[in-house]
Amino acid sequence: MVNDLKHSRQYASRAFDGLVLLLVNEIDAVAGHWAAARERLAVARQARGIGELIRNQVDLVPETVARLTRDWQRRREYLAGYWSDLRGRPPTAD
Repeated sequence: MVNDLKHSRQYASRAFDGLVLLLVNEIDAVAGHWAAARERLAVARQARGIGELIRNQVDLVPETVARLTRDWQRRREYLAGYWSDLRGRPPTAD
């Protein structure tokens, strides 16, 4: 009985810690998106014409794609680690 209670507390602690890690990652991702949006607005304000505006915005696309890809990969890694922690197994490499 005491052993089951100890195991339940450890499991709950592990689950909570994993959720906190996922939440912090998502907050970081949202902060990155806000920073990118502010950068895009600053670049748009500096444009002297529609051609320059479009060119400058297109120039930011690779950076945006890279950021979204990094966020997605990090999210996948954290989720895989979270689920494997809950199952008690090491994460599998994709």
